Amino acid sequence: VDIDDHALQVHGQWPWPRYRMARLTELIFDAGAKVVAFDIVFAEPDRTSPAMLEQDISRHFNLPVRIEGIPAELADFDAIFASALRRGRAVLGCGMVVSDEPYGGELADDPGYVGQVVPICAGLGGDISEHLFQASDIRLALPSLAAAGRTAFVNANPDWDNVIRSSPLVWQYGTRIYPSLSLQAVLTFLGFPKCRLKYVKQGVEGIELKDRFIPTDRRSCVVINYRKAGEKTANYRGDFYSSFPRYSAADILEGRLPAGALDGKIVFVGSSAVGLKDIKATPVSQFFSGVEVHATIVDNILASDLLLLPDYIDGMHCMAILPVGLILVAVIARARSWVSFLFAAALVAALMKISSVLIDRWHLVFVPTWEIIAVGILYPTLTTIKFWQEEQQRKRVREMFGTMVSRTVLQYLESHPESFSLSGRRVEATMFFSDVAGFTAISEKLEPERLSELLNSYLSPMTRIIMERGGYVDKYEGDAIMAEWGVPFPMADHAVQACLAAIEQQEKLDEIRRELQMKFGYRLDVRMGLNSGSVTAGNMGSDRRFQYTVMGDAVNFAARLEPANKDYGTRIIIGEATFLAAKDAIEARLLDRIVVQGKSVPVVVYELAGRKGELERDREAVVRFYEDALRFHWDRKWEDALELLDRALKLDPSDGPCRMLTDRIRWYQNNPPPPEWAGEHVRGRKD
Repeated sequence: VDIDDHALQVHGQWPWPRYRMARLTELIFDAGAKVVAFDIVFAEPDRTSPAMLEQDISRHFNLPVRIEGIPAELADFDAIFASALRRGRAVLGCGMVVSDEPYGGELADDPGYVGQVVPICAGLGGDISEHLFQASDIRLALPSLAAAGRTAFVNANPDWDNVIRSSPLVWQYGTRIYPSLSLQAVLTFLGFPKCRLKYVKQGVEGIELKDRFIPTDRRSCVVINYRKAGEKTANYRGDFYSSFPRYSAADILEGRLPAGALDGKIVFVGSSAVGLKDIKATPVSQFFSGVEVHATIVDNILASDLLLLPDYIDGMHCMAILPVGLILVAVIARARSWVSFLFAAALVAALMKISSVLIDRWHLVFVPTWEIIAVGILYPTLTTIKFWQEEQQRKRVREMFGTMVSRTVLQYLESHPESFSLSGRRVEATMFFSDVAGFTAISEKLEPERLSELLNSYLSPMTRIIMERGGYVDKYEGDAIMAEWGVPFPMADHAVQACLAAIEQQEKLDEIRRELQMKFGYRLDVRMGLNSGSVTAGNMGSDRRFQYTVMGDAVNFAARLEPANKDYGTRIIIGEATFLAAKDAIEARLLDRIVVQGKSVPVVVYELAGRKGELERDREAVVRFYEDALRFHWDRKWEDALELLDRALKLDPSDGPCRMLTDRIRWYQNNPPPPEWAGEHVRGRKD
């Protein structure tokens, strides 16, 4: 039963008045619960009780105060809660304190009070004390509440990394030994069977019940066998998973509990709400409800499937490390580097598989940490010696070319020194250029620090996408990016990867555009141009500083395509060579036949519209109408073209190419092109 954020929103902030806890307890018992265990320490009286209010107000104002009109049976909310607890079997939480400062647990010395804690064994002392967790004090429930049920500690004992893998079943305070909430819940569920702590000179062996034995380690800890995730729940930290049925306290208080849901069950009451800080880290989840740790231990005990960590596990580790090390040495000494790497990886995987099988079949906890550490030490040590000569060769490459190429290219050259050529080489590649529309105006208005922050926020995700798609970021020029695919790393599908990277960049920009606009006050729209072809790739620059880059007509044309987007109202324009190489993976629109500045031959260009098969039906119709209209326009069939464009604009009035072509045709109707015109559009500028 979860006192979650919803419950607190509906019924008020924590702590709740005890009369509400009483009502919740009554409803749980009425639903058939056999045991109700509270992962909550009720250490202080309810300050909202009328009796407590009278005392507080009288003490504060030094005046006698009486609250009239309240029946005597409603004057003490703690008494109401205690009455509800007596309706069934209840277990209340207490806290073990480890501190030099006393908490105020002197009530624990009261025999009548301590008797409700149900110590497993009394007055053991002696050798066993050095093995058990020791409390310097104890934070108990109110005596009136403790008398209505059993009491047990709720302490969690995480490992050094704050992950709860195991938990003690008992703590010692003074000469008495006290049970955990999970153990006391089991004892209460089973009808309080005779319980005995079994220990030897080396420490605890386990806990004996009437008909079962609970194995523990030497400090009485059980290794928790966490269940697979079941129901998905959410709180302020995000999603976490529950292995057991979970019901909001609000649903129970409002009568929405499914019939029979709690019948005969052990019911834990706790919270996953904001601020109550009962979310723990476990091996199965970083966000795990603390009360569910107790529930899992109870389930493990009742199912007799706690994980085991026997003493002979240390011997198993010693027996495993020696053969693992010897076999690895033999393989690395004789096999090729990739074979030895695969063998080392397979060896680690085999150790993990053995660990998994031992846990799944026999519940034995065999964590091959030392074996994996041995592999981790031996493998790099031996391979370092083996690769010494190769490293000397890499060193010579770095001495020759370390100041001449970018880091990415240097790493490539170290692995492929035969591929390097100062004079360059001809390769097939796809070039990419992008630019933020209107960025000059933005840069003039933003402070330098804000401008730098904006550029970093934009360029970082774009660069990540380019590199994840195998691209090489050639250079940045302010907000502009130049990148290539196919150099310096050969790539058969360079056009496809470049197109997909462009699409993903636009998608990413759509995701972050609103956030950037809210933060910096400007909307970012990015134009992109791509073209494929044969280029010269190599080190370009002076005799003192080189940069690996590309040159050629295909590069220049890609650079001209990026600003051409302004003419058409598009975001991505690709050359014909790129389209032909990537057409099986993309959707594209035949955009125009253009002549760029400095050239006389018209070239067909396309708008990159999306991934293959992802265009919506209306969008496909717009593309089809436009392409047919473009061909009519090439044939000077102005009216036929305008009719198709009108149909396209009815589907998408904002389509930039359709609006552009409509304006162009109307201009041609009044200013007919010359007879030799073949449909080409001459761009008179570079930008």
